[in-house]
Amino acid sequence: MAVQPREGGEGRKRDFLLTAGVILGSLIVLNLPPGSQRSIRLFLRETVLSPLLEINGAITRMRERALDFNVLRAQMDSVTALVASGRTLAEENRQLREALGLLERERHRVRAATVMRTGTPGAESVFLLDAGSGDGVRPFNAVATEAGLLGQVQEVFADHSVAFDWSHRDFRASAMTSDGRTHGLVEAVRGGFREQDRLILRGTAYLADLGPGEELLTSGRGGTFPRGIRIGWVAEPAEASEGWSRSYYVDPAVHPGAATHALVYVEGADTLAAGPDSVAGPGRVVPR
Repeated sequence: MAVQPREGGEGRKRDFLLTAGVILGSLIVLNLPPGSQRSIRLFLRETVLSPLLEINGAITRMRERALDFNVLRAQMDSVTALVASGRTLAEENRQLREALGLLERERHRVRAATVMRTGTPGAESVFLLDAGSGDGVRPFNAVATEAGLLGQVQEVFADHSVAFDWSHRDFRASAMTSDGRTHGLVEAVRGGFREQDRLILRGTAYLADLGPGEELLTSGRGGTFPRGIRIGWVAEPAEASEGWSRSYYVDPAVHPGAATHALVYVEGADTLAAGPDSVAGPGRVVPR
């Protein structure tokens, strides 16, 4: 019975000394030169805090992977629903064309590719693709992402190709509204800074008054870009040639700097050869 108070007193004394030591050590560290403080932080980070930092990093990576999985699963569900509804639509379209005596629409294959930026001055609008002539890529093929039109292939080599995005000064694309009633030509307008680059729609009919948010798609005219790829949305009027045509600024559907993967529209008629459930991947072809 007499030992317990003695042990309790020793424990409180030990806790008090430990607390006082920590406070004293903190005051000493706070008054050290910045170089010494940096060395102490580095030492603690590599010794005492190393396991905690590793655990925190692992938790963060697991959380990011879980989020990516949920996003990919939602995208996969949307694609599955789209493919299921597209089968009926494709069959109805085939029967209608047969009844009207129309030729079958041109089909395109797409090749999945990785977008790589060179990072060199003066080549901000140029990027590389890890798909080349061996994968069926040809000059002037359209390049797009899941959001919309990214750019166009320019040079092709055996295992890679060079392309430019819509911010390039040579970019041109025939465009139309989603209902197909208004047509024009989309080109790039350079801003004071690269972040201010935007698109402009020129050559639309003067009586065609487009409102903000009107979706623009590739029209297929000229044969460079397949019909139906999203370009962007009308932002605001730009200028008008009195009595002749109107122009509109366009918010692009794809921000080039954020693109890491893309699809190259490869010419070919065997679109459905891989089947409706094909998955994009290196060396594989996916039907449009």
